[in-house]
Amino acid sequence: MTQAPDARAVPDRPAPPLDLCDSAILKAVGIIAIVLHNYYHHLPGAAVQNEFGWVRGRFAEALIQASNPRHFIQASFSYFGHYGVQLFIFLSAYGLALRYWDAGDRRDFFRSRIAKLYPTFALAFGLYLLLKLIQDGPDGLIAFLGRHGGELLLTALGVLTLVPHHDLPPVGPWWFLPFIMQFYLVWPWLAELARRRGPTGLLALSALAIGVLSWNQSPLGINLLMLPVGHLPELSLGIAYARFGARVTPSIGLVSLVVFLLGNLIGPLWYFTPVTALVVMLWAYGWVAPTLRRSRSLRLIGEISMPMFFLNGYLRGLFWGIGRSKVWYVQVGGGLATLGLTVMVGYGIWRLERRLMARPQPVPAQAV
Repeated sequence: MTQAPDARAVPDRPAPPLDLCDSAILKAVGIIAIVLHNYYHHLPGAAVQNEFGWVRGRFAEALIQASNPRHFIQASFSYFGHYGVQLFIFLSAYGLALRYWDAGDRRDFFRSRIAKLYPTFALAFGLYLLLKLIQDGPDGLIAFLGRHGGELLLTALGVLTLVPHHDLPPVGPWWFLPFIMQFYLVWPWLAELARRRGPTGLLALSALAIGVLSWNQSPLGINLLMLPVGHLPELSLGIAYARFGARVTPSIGLVSLVVFLLGNLIGPLWYFTPVTALVVMLWAYGWVAPTLRRSRSLRLIGEISMPMFFLNGYLRGLFWGIGRSKVWYVQVGGGLATLGLTVMVGYGIWRLERRLMARPQPVPAQAV
């Protein structure tokens, strides 16, 4: 059992600044950015993002492409869209800090997370194999599983990103599944540190994580930016938002914007870009929240963001032929078609899962 919260660490905790509607809207913004990024950054000649590493000149090239109105959408989402992941990392920590601050038994907590996450993944995975079967036939599917079955299994087990010298899984965005499962495993210890040390402990932990990243981003061939340790600043901010009254003021937002822009130009500052991008997005959300909160469509997309996350990595392939067109509006249309299909299939999986979970359980026979 975890210890009770230290009253000195959380004196008179203020009301959480983000309610369920805010969380849904932010998830919608994040998943739309991710879906469009995952499509546009695969197009020929697309602006290359600095997601898992920094390369000089990429930001300048993205700005050059975006300065052309015909390439603005493709270049913007190709380079910046992956920062939608930061919203999900933040909201994961934010939600757990509100609901599982005293998680109780760690095994029960982890089982509850598996029960919430894996049915959606299983349905998306099943659809992935079905599409492979339709596209490649039985022999092609068997050959594919022979080549990548081990990677898919390690992904499902949540450990692929811990394998040295290993790249992304066969469905690239699925690297986030091992990430989130690893985060659930370490959550009780992270929450305990936050309860004991408060905001100061979280700040020190975040500084240590950035220091480790800047010293050696990939020890033993393992990319730390695919592990929770590489995103401790965003996780810590989620906890601080939920439990310690952290807020993004205009001055913090402006400083974060400057650091974010400089981090895309200057290598040593690049390690601050994930958390500063998150701060800028939260700052911007404060301005547009009253308008976005009225959108029922965004709230629905936020509700189905999990199945959309698992689906978009392979549904995008259906529209790559369109995206390779040299006509700019055809390229844009390919991304929008990917987004629309991901929403529709994600909604179907979401409804199916709700129906399956709502089925009445059989009543056990009474003992005679």
